[in-house]
Amino acid sequence: MSASRFVNLLFVLLFLGTGIFAAAFLYRDYQHLDNLRTENTVLSKRLDSLAEESTRREVQLDQLKGDSEYIETVIRTKLNFAKDGETIFRFER
Repeated sequence: MSASRFVNLLFVLLFLGTGIFAAAFLYRDYQHLDNLRTENTVLSKRLDSLAEESTRREVQLDQLKGDSEYIETVIRTKLNFAKDGETIFRFER
């Protein structure tokens, strides 16, 4: 085997080895990126859910601050209060 052929073979093997090494790192990084994208999707859905809940609570707070009918409804349903002369019937489920 001549020296130039040996050098060419050595370069090819070195190139292939470097390619395999780089592919292994790229695959690992791709998996990490995929995991981050999945986590981002989950967190985005949670953020949307929390934003909706925040909006609902803001509306409820505004109603509690100024809507006397809503306040009365909340007190009567959640705290089981009654007006004078009313009778409350409770049915077991």
